[in-house]
Amino acid sequence: MNRCCLVLGLRWMIVLAGSLTFLVGQNGAPAPKRVVEGRVLTSETLPALRMAVADGFTYVGSFSFTLKGIAFGTRYVFVEADRNRHVKRLVIAQFEGFLPGNDHRYNYDLSSAEPMAGYRFRGNPYAFSNHYEATHNPKNEAALTVRFLREKGYTFDDIWRMYRWLTVPDAAKRHELILFYVEPEPDAAKTIADFYGSDDRETPYWKGFIGGLEKRARKAWTLSTLDAR
Repeated sequence: MNRCCLVLGLRWMIVLAGSLTFLVGQNGAPAPKRVVEGRVLTSETLPALRMAVADGFTYVGSFSFTLKGIAFGTRYVFVEADRNRHVKRLVIAQFEGFLPGNDHRYNYDLSSAEPMAGYRFRGNPYAFSNHYEATHNPKNEAALTVRFLREKGYTFDDIWRMYRWLTVPDAAKRHELILFYVEPEPDAAKTIADFYGSDDRETPYWKGFIGGLEKRARKAWTLSTLDAR
């Protein structure tokens, strides 16, 4: 998977009741129930786990998105911001699944991935420009997240650095969960060319702080099984 966000979605009707979100699919069957209470996101299935986000973050809502009628996606967004509502960090949980009627699969090799809350997750870092994504990929998750945050009154820098973990929770490989830790590039003079060379390889500058980025990401949330207390 390249550094650009994978865009997956479906035309779903969203019914909101407080922080509880139900998705009703095109076939009329309810999607897995997921609820956020404070900074804790609970997913009953696909996958079944609980995610407790660290102090300092605030849950600001969720949104669903679509892509080419082949799959659906929903993002749950937690923000840490300063008093002027400028984003300092983000945590995002993205649930995806392919629609009936196609045979697509999430064919990741998770055999050596890290076990977390009963599932195997593989992780990787990447960076991107908000301006570039909004201009060139206005319907992808990155651009939609920018729009979502702006509508909530938040501001943010152009370059974002991310570390993400993903898992495929079902044997059929039709669903996916991606967890994102996001922080701004502190040097406003940097461009995406400072992160990736012409061959799309990571630059020495980027490699220099990937380790620290991963450490901060690991402290941004705690995953547990639903029976854990």
